Amino acid sequence: MKKIAFTTFGCKVNQYETAAFISGFQELGHAIEPTSEQADIVVINTCAVTAKAGGQSRQAIRRTLRRNRRARVVITGCYAQLAADEIGAMEELEGRSYSIVGNGDKHELLRAALAVSENPILLRDPREDATTISPLPLRRFKGRTRAYLRIQDGCDAFCSYCIVPYTRGRSRSLPIAQVLHQVEIFRRQGYKEIVVTGIHVGNYGGDLAEKTDIADIMDRLCRSVSDVRFRLSSIEPTEISDKLLDTMAQNNNFMPHLHIPLQSGADDILLRMNRRYSTERFMAVLENCHKAIEDVAVGLDILAGFPGETDTHFSHAYSFLEKLDFTYLHVFPYSRRPGTPAADFDDQVPGNIKDRRVARLRRLGEAKKQSFYQKHLGSRRTLLVENARDASGMLKGFTDNYIPVLIAGEDSLKNSIVDVLLQQDKKRTIYGKLISKNDER
Repeated sequence: MKKIAFTTFGCKVNQYETAAFISGFQELGHAIEPTSEQADIVVINTCAVTAKAGGQSRQAIRRTLRRNRRARVVITGCYAQLAADEIGAMEELEGRSYSIVGNGDKHELLRAALAVSENPILLRDPREDATTISPLPLRRFKGRTRAYLRIQDGCDAFCSYCIVPYTRGRSRSLPIAQVLHQVEIFRRQGYKEIVVTGIHVGNYGGDLAEKTDIADIMDRLCRSVSDVRFRLSSIEPTEISDKLLDTMAQNNNFMPHLHIPLQSGADDILLRMNRRYSTERFMAVLENCHKAIEDVAVGLDILAGFPGETDTHFSHAYSFLEKLDFTYLHVFPYSRRPGTPAADFDDQVPGNIKDRRVARLRRLGEAKKQSFYQKHLGSRRTLLVENARDASGMLKGFTDNYIPVLIAGEDSLKNSIVDVLLQQDKKRTIYGKLISKNDER
């Protein structure tokens, strides 16, 4: 029996894949170690979506190698795919037993980790050659109330700032039968909510022999597993069709929550980003969402300080965001990523200007979020209660439309879906009251 520790960076897909590795090791009889210092094997699932993420991944590799000089180290994920040669040249790896496993070979990670070999094991096929998604069945998400369901990998968009198509390859979809099988496993394990995710999840089905798309698979999941709630992760504005919105409206277990990357509110910058829509089209998509889905929560992604973003561009973008009806804002400063077209653009924006723009956008996002919460005070919503309490001892959870709520209650309510009345906004925290059967009489 080996003791195995994990460090994971990045997106929901990485988190799904790490959970699949954990499940696989446990099925083979190995133990999961909470920290790397006492582990026999350490798996580091890296990220490279920004220069900062790549730097954090690199630091984690070095830190692990220094703290545990006897463990076998397995390095995977986007930074491993992008910088395998750089990783292999680290002084700390000299004389060590290690593996580098690229994104397309993650289904081979357990074999590489458990192999008896003094020499490095390198599994890193070129991403442009990938035609299928790595099969990574999963039994359980340890410590999570919601399960993530990875149905797609790769991306065909090639936005000018993004390294992901170069590290994940072209879009590939998990066959429908495997999607349904994984959902049934989660249902039997007792999960009440599943988050459907991918690198470019709205592109699901385009490569499958069986004709399907993201609206079809969401409809099929909602109808076939009616006692489970489904939530869709980030989806491009060009992929929010009337068909998808109709699917959400017609299925009570398809949560009224969308996360849509905008990235810029200035058309000139969207063009430089190689985004395939205008601000006018984006606004129309958002208006359609609100017309089709009552009380829908809509989160947006925005990049501040993209090369060429002048004060005028930013002012226009800020005014555009002020007019939009959205719930929350994820704001990121543009991060120069070598290997992407935007990294070579002239007129890079200085860091201090990016910081000021980020701060201003985050204040706007906070105001929009609080306005959305206030609007729902006094309303009744369904809530999935988390498995853990907050620091004050209250039960916590998210409503169907993604409002975080605290309620008083017994442990028996954990991992259950309850009706709550949203009563109070105190210090930007929403408190709710459990609606009992007596309250309904």
